[in-house]
Amino acid sequence: MLKLSRLLSVFGILILIQQQEPPIAGSNRPTNYKIAPRKQATGKKMRHANIRHHNGLLTAARLQKCCKLLSLMCAGAIGSVASAAMQPNILLVLVDDMGYSDLGCFGGEINTPNIDKLAAEGIKFTQFSNNAKCETSRTALMSGRYHVEEGVYQGKSVITIPENLALAGYQNFALGKWHIFGTPMKRGFDRYFGFHEGATNFFNGEGTGGGFSYRLDDVALEPSDLPEDFYSTHAFTDYGIQFIEERDKAKPFFMYMAYNAPHYPLHAPEAEVMKYTGKYMDGWQNVRDTRFARLKELGIIEADVTFSNKEKVIGGWNGLSESQKIDMDLRMATYAAMIDIVDQQVGRLVETLKQEGIYEDTLIVFLSDNGACPFDRTRKPTKENNYMPWEARSYYCYPDMWARACNTPFQGNKQSQFEGGIATPMIAHWPNGISVPGSLNRQRAHLVDFHATFRELAGVDYPSHYDRKTKQLSGQAVGPARGISLVPTFSGEAQPEHEYLYQNFSNGKTALVRGDWKLVNFKELYNLKEDRIESQELSKTSPEKFDFMRAEFERLDLELNKGRAMEKLKARNNK
Repeated sequence: MLKLSRLLSVFGILILIQQQEPPIAGSNRPTNYKIAPRKQATGKKMRHANIRHHNGLLTAARLQKCCKLLSLMCAGAIGSVASAAMQPNILLVLVDDMGYSDLGCFGGEINTPNIDKLAAEGIKFTQFSNNAKCETSRTALMSGRYHVEEGVYQGKSVITIPENLALAGYQNFALGKWHIFGTPMKRGFDRYFGFHEGATNFFNGEGTGGGFSYRLDDVALEPSDLPEDFYSTHAFTDYGIQFIEERDKAKPFFMYMAYNAPHYPLHAPEAEVMKYTGKYMDGWQNVRDTRFARLKELGIIEADVTFSNKEKVIGGWNGLSESQKIDMDLRMATYAAMIDIVDQQVGRLVETLKQEGIYEDTLIVFLSDNGACPFDRTRKPTKENNYMPWEARSYYCYPDMWARACNTPFQGNKQSQFEGGIATPMIAHWPNGISVPGSLNRQRAHLVDFHATFRELAGVDYPSHYDRKTKQLSGQAVGPARGISLVPTFSGEAQPEHEYLYQNFSNGKTALVRGDWKLVNFKELYNLKEDRIESQELSKTSPEKFDFMRAEFERLDLELNKGRAMEKLKARNNK
């Protein structure tokens, strides 16, 4: 006979499968694109695909899963839903150039109810690191290795996440910005819609440096292939939904949704921009101060943390003319609208997962590839002609002061190795896999950890060799994986700590985190446990620790990067 606890678990599964939560609010934009003919779904049609059961929809796939779980429980193999050896679907949402405090759940004033809901029902990681720039972050994420390691940047010594997961039976979909080695379809993805460049026009898809690199699967598209009402954030979601609906329902999937928002150029439909116009007329320091207080209320930073003088004074707003203030307000309003639209699309994806009956079995991860961007590259014709950000011919960026507000409470921005450049608001949500909803996780983690995490969930090993042409475990040697699985954190347990986190952008912009200590640019030392915002430089007061960290950086740089970072640092210091 089954124990009472196991019987309760059985009934819990039956109830869970029937639950149909109300849809998350978001755009109901129709999928009406006329791009190249779409492939038919590859999965076999399932018999009795729509079985009505009481007030919920019990699909054949869900019924099959229920029966499998029941059989396992009856055999004594598992004791709860959370311990079931089921491969979850994985949806990784990566946004581009978004600051640490832009989301509502991380202290921001931008309207992000759908993402905030995921955070409230999941885990917020407060000390998660990226690599400070688009390409370097994406390289580390996909490879599970530091981007500076031999061959990694070119994709020569790596097995990507989708290639690895495919060995465990996963189907893999990619949407949006690629911007790393190879192409998505040649690096493990089964379906793809997006572009290969670092930045494009949101309304017509043209590369900001000229050219056009949009593709559907492996088919190169032309600008004329895009519909008149094209907006990239909508389009990526539309195709993402299509891929989910057409998937082989007998297999789990990994979806990489790489939105190019809110990367410049700042583009958003007029109605979305108008929602925020005027909200930023009090200036960037007001935004930073308000967010700083909100971060304390949320418990993301300690209540007794204070800004240093250098961080408090980001002035200049009062010296602007009224027309200049209006211009700055418009730019930030557009940026906010772009994030708002991303949130709407996340809501659409969540609703699709619910309609497909797979929401509870899907791990959703959300984060940014680097901190907010400080480079005001607004183009001259836009300034001279007063083009609006809802026009494709416009090209706006925001200046450094807005970036510093977006990266509250940290110093530094995109490309910087201070926390403002590398700290990302990371969220993990999985109803059937996270037992500590609404929690904060303060363990240090990094983009390379996703590879290890997803492998563990899929139940597949990291190979020593991989031939991507034959998809066999032979041929090219694969370098050592650097990540640590985040799976223990889903149940509130501590994951093993990284011995170190190595950061290296270029031109002497480096960092090393070991324990509570962080070395920045080989010349500044901070204690992150006591000073998360890096306000107190300690190289003079802790000389022994400073010397130790410098020696460790040299050792690791030689191991990982063949000493190239040190060469650049020495050359820079000798100028």
